[in-house]
Amino acid sequence: MTRFDGLGLAAGPETARIAAFLEEASAGAGPADPAVAITLPPGDDAAAFRLETDEQVVVSCDASVEGVHFRRAWMTWETIGYRAAASALSDLAAMAAAPIGLVVSAALPPELGIETAAALGRGVGEIARRAEAEVLGGDLVASPGPVFLDITVLGRAADPKRRRDARPGDELWVTGELGAAAAALRDLERGLEPDGTARAAFDRPQPRIREARWLAERVDLHAAIDLSDGLLRDARHLAAASGVALRIDASRVPAASPLDGFRRAPVATRLVLAGGEDYELLLAVAPGTMRGTARAFAAAFDLPLTRIGTVSRGEGVRVDGLEGPEVPAGFDHFASDP
Repeated sequence: MTRFDGLGLAAGPETARIAAFLEEASAGAGPADPAVAITLPPGDDAAAFRLETDEQVVVSCDASVEGVHFRRAWMTWETIGYRAAASALSDLAAMAAAPIGLVVSAALPPELGIETAAALGRGVGEIARRAEAEVLGGDLVASPGPVFLDITVLGRAADPKRRRDARPGDELWVTGELGAAAAALRDLERGLEPDGTARAAFDRPQPRIREARWLAERVDLHAAIDLSDGLLRDARHLAAASGVALRIDASRVPAASPLDGFRRAPVATRLVLAGGEDYELLLAVAPGTMRGTARAFAAAFDLPLTRIGTVSRGEGVRVDGLEGPEVPAGFDHFASDP
């Protein structure tokens, strides 16, 4: 018997899958966040919590659909669960919010048994523990397919960072290096085994939650966005939301090491600027306030922090070093629509 067998649900195949998922997702969970009191854990019609501070609650959700965001042939169920949760948690990082918990909804074909539910739970639990978040509950339904996961994340922040607060004169900075996950996806689509570093970036992306909160405490961070759809597309979102123009120096954008062999080729440019699924952060910071911080950031997180451009009056995104059709657009789910 596991501690989730007493969920208050009638016994049956659905309950067995739910219990297996929750058992694995919660295995090894650390102590609860002292700023949050979970008053109703999984097992009721809804979860409940109470903030012990005067911070704001921050909420986001992210869907992961088989055939769109993942293919079973490319990854394990643990990886599928991990990536789905990491994508949602990255939205909290963009707001410089501390995670509270996750709510997971899943649609699974009936032939996928208890072990599949447990494996998904192991993946979700892995990244939840890293983010110091709890799995609060969710919903499970049978579906003829495709597999569908929807993860809602809840966080807390005194001053949630937004896309719309970039100002003319701000500096543009980016965490980490770009292009590795996109390089892995490109190889997988061609039936090739990706470079090990690229594969790790694709399978186990790291939402920059601690990094964002560390920066928000030390610099005048005006706006932020996570890079899920590619640097240039997400930069356009930030520019549109803030009503400003962004100017990016392509030569300064940090490329991941798996691209070293063809860094100057057009395909490398596309992977770095528009590949997506990096889950790094693009930041608009008040001029001069980052001085000396990049070195401390690198020491604290073993991660580069690079200035790649500026914010000015106007609209849109300009990339120095690229022109016209050479500037890639980034990912758009409905790009082929009329």
